[in-house]
Amino acid sequence: MKNCIKAIAAGLVLSASFSASATLYQYEDLNANNGGGLGDRLETIVTTYNSDSQLFTWDVTFNSNPTDVDGFWLVVDNGPNPKSSDVNELAIMYGDLVTGTLTTYVYNGLNSSNSWGTPGILLQTDTFTTTSDSLSIALDTTSINAWAAGNYSGISFDDNIGIWFHVSTGSSFGYDEKTITNYSYAAQGWYDIANRTTTQIPEPTSSMLMGLGLLALSYSRSRRIAK
Repeated sequence: MKNCIKAIAAGLVLSASFSASATLYQYEDLNANNGGGLGDRLETIVTTYNSDSQLFTWDVTFNSNPTDVDGFWLVVDNGPNPKSSDVNELAIMYGDLVTGTLTTYVYNGLNSSNSWGTPGILLQTDTFTTTSDSLSIALDTTSINAWAAGNYSGISFDDNIGIWFHVSTGSSFGYDEKTITNYSYAAQGWYDIANRTTTQIPEPTSSMLMGLGLLALSYSRSRRIAK
């Protein structure tokens, strides 16, 4: 029993020491159809960013099945409306729902979808998942966020988030290998927010996991001795 108590104490100390070095920030809007244009196609938006692994996720459900949305562009930051950012301060993602292709470029800071051509700096090409009424992105932004120093922050957010998200229908994407050569669309809609508060979800560090493992092992041994 004494061993069990000691293990519990050790586990609590290690748990207390598990830090905010790895924090998962989450923002969700379960009634996201309040944008303009085709923004009424949106139903829910849930996004996360892990400050340690730099994993960014973006999950959207649409309120029609199947949806006619077949393209989008997306920029996020840590608070202000991304459209007010400086040139080359953020990264912009382009999504082709027909092929599941996600291309990320340096964002030029303009209220336009033309960053793929101006300045046309391709950072990364990935894939994402689509269904008849949803899309889901899980993106390692490590290389994207390392493109430049200074005011450049790539794809990330923390206690606050700003989002510039446009969906499009009748979309046509052209590619030269992994680079976009054309992106046109028939209609568009948007979801723009600024300075929304996110939720922090602390992530367990290896020391905490080790402490919990020691706690379970010691408890198991103490039970065997007591029998």
